[in-house]
Amino acid sequence: MIHEILSRTPTWVWALLAGLLALGLAQWRERRVTQAQLFILPGVLLALGLWSTAQSSTMPALALLVWAKAALVTTTLARRLPPQPGVRWDAAAQRLVLPGSVLPLVVILAVFSLRYAGGVALAMHPVWRADPAVALPMAAAYGAISGLLLGRALGLRRLVAAPL
Repeated sequence: MIHEILSRTPTWVWALLAGLLALGLAQWRERRVTQAQLFILPGVLLALGLWSTAQSSTMPALALLVWAKAALVTTTLARRLPPQPGVRWDAAAQRLVLPGSVLPLVVILAVFSLRYAGGVALAMHPVWRADPAVALPMAAAYGAISGLLLGRALGLRRLVAAPL
């Protein structure tokens, strides 16, 4: 069954995974980012979460509301977390110095895995799209994961002396 699922997966899904892995692996090394670059990964994950939520339910308005609430809660909580040791603002270069972290890769893989597993499950059981017991927890999970990196980026932005 696993072979069947993997063989029916569209090629673009594997290309997306490769791109997301490259983005996540780049987060492992120290890097210097502008304020705008800080929001690229959260933006990608927000878009992926919204897209996944809208496609996975026959009640998109309710699913998107659940997604938004979960994203708001995790964004609010994650933004309050203390920054990782070694994070600092380089005023001369106008860049935020970020030590390497595995967290973005873990979040990327969680989002991809959830989306992939959800897509497979819904392909195998299409009636689940109309089942709130399936669709709404999926929407909440997508929103919570999306909000995690957005909250982290917003929290890191507080370290920046200059406004955006």
